[in-house]
Amino acid sequence: MSNSRVEAYLVPETPISSPGDKLVVRILADTLKSASVNIYWYRGLLAHVELKPGVREHVIELYTPRIPGSYELVLRSGGDVLDRVRFRVVDTVNTTRRFLALVWHHHQAPNYLPNNVYHALWAFIHTYSDELAPYSKGPYYYHAVVLDKHREYKCTYNLSPSLLAQWADLVERGIKHEGGFIDSKSPQAEIVRETLKLYRESARRGQIDVLTSMYAHSIAGYLIEYLGAEDVVREEVEYGIEITRRVMGIEPRGVWTPEMAFHIKLIDIYSDLGLEYTVLDDKCHLEKSTGNRGGHLEPYTVKGERGSLTVFFRDHEISDVLGFKNNFKSELHAEKSAYDVVARIIDRLLSGGVLVIALDGENWMIFSRKPPLTAYFYEKFVSLLEKCQKLGYLELATLRDLARKVPAKRVLSNVPTTSWLCSFTKWHGEIREHSVYWERAKRLHRALREYEARRGKDEISRKARWALWHALDSDYWWAEFWNPRVIDAWFRVVEELLEPAMQKSPQH
Repeated sequence: MSNSRVEAYLVPETPISSPGDKLVVRILADTLKSASVNIYWYRGLLAHVELKPGVREHVIELYTPRIPGSYELVLRSGGDVLDRVRFRVVDTVNTTRRFLALVWHHHQAPNYLPNNVYHALWAFIHTYSDELAPYSKGPYYYHAVVLDKHREYKCTYNLSPSLLAQWADLVERGIKHEGGFIDSKSPQAEIVRETLKLYRESARRGQIDVLTSMYAHSIAGYLIEYLGAEDVVREEVEYGIEITRRVMGIEPRGVWTPEMAFHIKLIDIYSDLGLEYTVLDDKCHLEKSTGNRGGHLEPYTVKGERGSLTVFFRDHEISDVLGFKNNFKSELHAEKSAYDVVARIIDRLLSGGVLVIALDGENWMIFSRKPPLTAYFYEKFVSLLEKCQKLGYLELATLRDLARKVPAKRVLSNVPTTSWLCSFTKWHGEIREHSVYWERAKRLHRALREYEARRGKDEISRKARWALWHALDSDYWWAEFWNPRVIDAWFRVVEELLEPAMQKSPQH
């Protein structure tokens, strides 16, 4: 917290300790002139500190209380409260297992047109650009560098197949875009190549689990619900698995459902293709599910008509704190925020269980008001998690680890058809033209099915399906990034291929 005279924060070395432990507390400060501050706790005054200009860090030590519980430190300057911080004391004989699974969703729509010319370069810009300078380059690269630097940090990534395919396109062949060409031997391509290498190495050593998904970033549950397009979803997931295998050199066992857009029919689609687990939302999915429902700190078995899947339900609240509460004003503020998030995690896991935090891997960084400070935050966050793990207060795990270590004990018979937003209106409803385009999608899908019913699957229907996948990528339908230009380009391919069938298709 700060006032007009001083910005200062209390940051203990860890948010959880044992009774009687020595705890180091840092006062992080930025002040233009000397300031006297006092630190108080449950016994009253704990310490007096003189803050000096240019001295960013001051240290005090305390011994934690003998009685387990939650304790607060308060930093005051005169009558002003500059900051508050909480830490927990837990019994040393507590052997509760606390698992934390962080799931990062790296994705980009397939940002090329039917002529293979790229209309947007986000898959590459968020890798090789200096978005996070002076700490790193783009977020995709930075995540990979952090993995290489922090080998005890285990987590899970969905490297979306359309993102992987674009990276492979650049490093293998080079890419044409509307502003020119990027060569496969260019400095930009070398950074993308290095990024891929780092993720592959992290996967090989078991530090990360890599989830596959549909090729394009489509809202699968809505495609099934509104279009009846199980066929499209199944084929896209199957192709996504192929891309993950080819580019990452691994056999995926888990699957990310884009936008967590779920439909119960996905269970059989996933299980038929050998996939074993996915992530949904505690608020939008678990709370409205039926069956033997408990809390979200445990995995569940969800049954389909033929198969079943292990489903982990993310903590909506903490995921949103990471995803949206990241407009840090300084390095000091970012570091204190990292402590606060880890403290929330510790509080949530106090009684044990499996805590899953899942969110976009890149967007929380690039959409912050000061993206570089998210990089500073992230490494402090990772370092603090590693410290808590070393002290035995939590275990960092991949979803693949947890699927083996923590078998589901509860079974759900149904999970509602919805997204992480608890609705689909972001993609169908917030833009006036949405309904017209969804009706067009329905008509084209129907024409495709009728064509294949008469002539079987052939090269024409294969190309039409490929075009439909791209047109239905949810990023182009998201209200704030509505992109009818790209949707139209791919829809026109389907129409030109299937025009004879469309003319005979009933217009409902």
